[in-house]
Amino acid sequence: MYRSILVPVKLSHVPQSAELMEKALTTAAGSDATLKVVTIVPEIPNNLKVLPEDSLPELERFVAPFRARGVKIESAVRTGTAHRAIPRAADEFGCDLIVMNSHNPRIRDYFIGSIAAHVVMHSECDVLVVRQGR
Repeated sequence: MYRSILVPVKLSHVPQSAELMEKALTTAAGSDATLKVVTIVPEIPNNLKVLPEDSLPELERFVAPFRARGVKIESAVRTGTAHRAIPRAADEFGCDLIVMNSHNPRIRDYFIGSIAAHVVMHSECDVLVVRQGR
């Protein structure tokens, strides 16, 4: 059984993120697992007036409909590049599973690798990759 499940969502892709949440909720159902829903935003130079925390209300609006499903859900915003920030967040929160989206690979992904592939290779916990884009 998993105790803590990291679910990285991309707020600019709400339909795919909603499908991902359904898969994570199904995985957590029947256990005492907590979903740690996180969105990763780029590090922003200090001269801009947009802060990473500004994404938290949008993330909370996204998560709100899923809270009534009987699974404990916590949300957070982290900065950086997704392929590095996701494993770091899993370590930070003590997660034993990451449930994340993938996509149909483009040609450049075969040369430099996808985010999901990097997370699978560099995470200390299990990773469930949910195939998207079919």
